[in-house]
Amino acid sequence: MEHDYRHLSTKFDMDAWLDATDELVPGNHSANDVPAYRPFVHMLGPSGDMLLRQWPVDERPEHVRAMARVLARLNAEGVDLVPTFITAEGSDDARIATVKDRHYSALSWLEGRPLGRFGGYVDPDGKPISLPLPESAHADEVIVQVAAVMARAHEASLGVDRSGLPVYTLATMLEHMRKYWFEHRKLLGDKAADERDIRRWLRCGNRIIPTASDLIRNEPGEFTDNSVIVHHDLWPENILITGQGTERQLTGIVGWRHMSAGSAVLDLAQMTIQMQGWSAALTEAIIESYATARQLRPDQRRIVPAVAGLMLVEIVGNLLTLSYLDDRMIGHEATSVLRSGMKTLLDSLERVTHILAPDIDQTERFNRQRQGKNAGYSPRFPARKGEAGRDVRGEKNRRKR
Repeated sequence: MEHDYRHLSTKFDMDAWLDATDELVPGNHSANDVPAYRPFVHMLGPSGDMLLRQWPVDERPEHVRAMARVLARLNAEGVDLVPTFITAEGSDDARIATVKDRHYSALSWLEGRPLGRFGGYVDPDGKPISLPLPESAHADEVIVQVAAVMARAHEASLGVDRSGLPVYTLATMLEHMRKYWFEHRKLLGDKAADERDIRRWLRCGNRIIPTASDLIRNEPGEFTDNSVIVHHDLWPENILITGQGTERQLTGIVGWRHMSAGSAVLDLAQMTIQMQGWSAALTEAIIESYATARQLRPDQRRIVPAVAGLMLVEIVGNLLTLSYLDDRMIGHEATSVLRSGMKTLLDSLERVTHILAPDIDQTERFNRQRQGKNAGYSPRFPARKGEAGRDVRGEKNRRKR
């Protein structure tokens, strides 16, 4: 049967893809349904609709098999909006084809298109640039659906064989963030005088990191928890939907390569910032949707903003580094969309910082400005003179004193 691989990047070895196809889904052919920058092909034919995946060079077979076991468990427990692997007969382990030192697997095909505006933008090293939707996308209803599915997925993952998967707890995250902040505040600080966005990031990081870290450490029941399997890569491009506007429906959650054993709060925090930027209303809706499908303890609810804030420090820091320190981004096609998404996340970081570690002076200034606007505040004009040439404004002020 004819194979059409013309939509794939020229970096891919066509002969290797054909060999992997013949081993995993014999008789199938490909369809041009997947962006060229992704290492996927939609396979059609006698074996049914399948997604053929080429794994990165450093991907370990035991990790692929672990992912297959977890997704098989989720599917068996009724979480049907996740992909499943073609497995070895009598086993939940993924079938893996190795061709020219690269590993390939076949997964079930999920209908739908990515929720995100993600246009296949990659950085100069070829890595996809993940960005949130703008608030104008009004994707709250879909995001709430994702929260409910993730709650069921977490519950179904309890007790699953996790051999081959990494463990990433909140304690691990704090240690990682300590090192990240120590290195990147110096790196970006050298450009702070020239770039307002970097100064905003530094102000937020200096306030939020100690506060958020203390809040998380004060919840020992969650600090080292690794009871569930978390997705750990919840961006709009990994959410599949059908329909338009308010009629959008969730059809799948993909991109499970970064799954790890950890706390459910990690996925909750990602949903509050990486889907559409932070807002108090959306965060509350996500938490409530999750809690309807799986019990959420008060301590878990309390630390969602703290975990989200720490995540934002790193995400925004990486985007700032790419935007302002990488000379290869000058004139790059992704520059405009990169900076747009970065602004959304930087605004989110400032909102979360204001919640967790408010700047008292800044808050007072903001309240004064808001009161002035509410009172019909107008620009200052020169003092109006009374009939006797007196400064009327000054006279009123003296009366008040």
